[in-house]
Amino acid sequence: MPGSPSPEAADLAARKGFGRLEHTFLPRKELDVRDGRRGLFMAGAIAGTAALGAGGVLLWTSYSRILALYPLFLTVLAVGALVKSPNFRRKVAGRRLHLFEQGLLVDSGGGRLFALRWEHAVHYQATVQEVIEYKGTTTPFKTSHVSTLVAPDGTRFDVTDSFADHGTWLPLIGEAIARAQAQRVWDAVRGGRKAAHGPFTLDATGISTTRGGTLPWSAVEAVDVSGGAVIVRRAGQPKPWARAEVKTVPNLLLFLTLAARLRRA
Repeated sequence: MPGSPSPEAADLAARKGFGRLEHTFLPRKELDVRDGRRGLFMAGAIAGTAALGAGGVLLWTSYSRILALYPLFLTVLAVGALVKSPNFRRKVAGRRLHLFEQGLLVDSGGGRLFALRWEHAVHYQATVQEVIEYKGTTTPFKTSHVSTLVAPDGTRFDVTDSFADHGTWLPLIGEAIARAQAQRVWDAVRGGRKAAHGPFTLDATGISTTRGGTLPWSAVEAVDVSGGAVIVRRAGQPKPWARAEVKTVPNLLLFLTLAARLRRA
């Protein structure tokens, strides 16, 4: 739901003409702790971590250094988690990801703001799915995501899954960029220009790569995403004609939309 931007963020959004605020995403919390109980959570977390560390030290000095490594390692992990937790640090908890009609604004706290209009945005996305393989079975374990946004002046900013619900804000960013840029890019391509998207180049005649040359649209069976990669398939061939990792293709949804329209044209 839309939140209340800080005065600095609201002023910057107004100056850039971002229009209506549509979505606000908060930092991801491991546990949903109410603000009124933050102090109790912090005290309990510190006490638990200290007890774990003390137990490791006692094992190290009195019994077995090998056994002590396990609680000491967990203590280090716990300290790292506390330092990064929005429940533990107000500065982290105050970060906001705002999506407006005409742009994106990230408030990192302390007056640090990043703002970018959809019509100018270049967006790279990288999602990593960690799995556990055991006795022939594969179980999803953890998913991490980084969206890298590039401004016209070359400034880069990473929006990570430290913001909650990246499965929601990621497609919203892709859709907003596609809406803002699709018609302009379509008109340029239909007018004879080329549209470069990382390893791929699109124009009215076909899709091209440096290694494979140009594949005419009449020979393209599909352009889709599978297993973290963009796959281009040639009609009648079982193997992909071209393959590239998703993270190398900027403005992925815009690229897929443009490719689909050119195939039908």
